[in-house]
Amino acid sequence: MYSKTNIFYIIFIGFILLLDTESYPYYEPFEHHHHHGYEGNYGAYPYQGRAQCFSADSLIKLSNGEYKQIDNLKSGDEIITIEQSKIISTEMIMMLDRQISKEALFYKLTTDSGNEISLTEYHLIPIMNFTGNKNYLFAKQIQIGDYLFVLSNDKLIHSPVVNITIEMKKGYYAPLTMKGTLLINNILASCFANINDHYLAQYSMAPFRYYYKFTRLISLRDPFNINKTEGLHWTVNYMFHFARYFKSDVLFL
Repeated sequence: MYSKTNIFYIIFIGFILLLDTESYPYYEPFEHHHHHGYEGNYGAYPYQGRAQCFSADSLIKLSNGEYKQIDNLKSGDEIITIEQSKIISTEMIMMLDRQISKEALFYKLTTDSGNEISLTEYHLIPIMNFTGNKNYLFAKQIQIGDYLFVLSNDKLIHSPVVNITIEMKKGYYAPLTMKGTLLINNILASCFANINDHYLAQYSMAPFRYYYKFTRLISLRDPFNINKTEGLHWTVNYMFHFARYFKSDVLFL
């Protein structure tokens, strides 16, 4: 069984990585103007929580070709993602946030391929830029015509967004994978929200990945107690509090 002392050291290392932004790989930011056409009357709703992320009806494709509902994911599940235009396998580490009964506002993006993804406004999702590379934007920044990365018939395609709606849904989940990405209803998305840099977020979560690898070596099946914990995981909560005071420029809360 893991101890909170061990997790404390993980958090401490994560804090150091958050501060040491000079050493993580730098990616040129991509300007993309926010589309204001979808705000409607939802601006009256307060932002609920901090992580939020994907709706409870999201489906995740496993490495064996089967699909699993997001609320049934467990540590160690082998799932599909995309990296450098290749379809690869990655492992589920933990749930950063898990809310069964709370409601949240979701941006539902529908692509020309017929795929849909529902994610909260400050969740990151990659689009294809004019050079054919990925640029991560908040869900609320996505515009009609932006190209998302979609898995179709086991092949990677780029499909434009044809519809955007905002809706209230019950339940939301935020899985963390080894690669920091995953496919939601066969659309590529980041594991991270409330931070404006996907690569910095992935870099700062390195201690969690190392700890997870270690626990797998000693056959610890649920090192972060994700199947018993509801709400924002306490380790992530501490990191949010830390970042609010020392790296507030990268957070959107």
